Amino acid sequence: MYLPKHFSQDEDVKVRKLIDQNGFVTLLSYPKNEQPFINHLPIIFSSQPNEEDILLGHMAKRNPQWMHFKENPGCTIIVSGGHTYITPRWYKSGRDVPTWNYAIAHLHGKIELIEGFNEQVEILKQLSRFYESPSPTPWEFELPDDLLDPSALTSAIISFKFRIEKVEAKFKLSQNRPQEDRDGIIEGLLERTDDMSKSVRDMMLEKE
Repeated sequence: MYLPKHFSQDEDVKVRKLIDQNGFVTLLSYPKNEQPFINHLPIIFSSQPNEEDILLGHMAKRNPQWMHFKENPGCTIIVSGGHTYITPRWYKSGRDVPTWNYAIAHLHGKIELIEGFNEQVEILKQLSRFYESPSPTPWEFELPDDLLDPSALTSAIISFKFRIEKVEAKFKLSQNRPQEDRDGIIEGLLERTDDMSKSVRDMMLEKE
């Protein structure tokens, strides 16, 4: 990834927050002698002790991507955060051109496939707890009757643990512009009501 120094984000807390808030990710595997295989799925950080740098997820057993990891466990996860168009109308220092502000992280590491019934149920419980937590009446995890048989579940899905080995995070939030322009952008984003613009504004305010 093209990563100018002034846009590089190496604060672990902010990168973890980006991942927590944008858990629907792009997963790239690298099958031998083929183009990268690209998949999209939800992930979360493991809540288990000593697994602070491990992400959890699962996919359908019919999805061929899990078989790539048997040959080559190395993969890349792309986390896309808030992003929005920035108009030069908001600049206060003079004329310039439009740009785009955004936050993104490339996570490099290795996947460990989890195929056992009990281990997969635990991962499914963690996933549902995390994504149900904002609800005032969260759904409590319970397997449907047709998946209570261990062989039925393990033939339908396969789970994984992804250990983060390297992080490339880019928070392009107009850090290269004068403070008066940054202030103008933050004020200007108040004109918008979409979630992406609000997300970018919140990140810019964190940088102040």
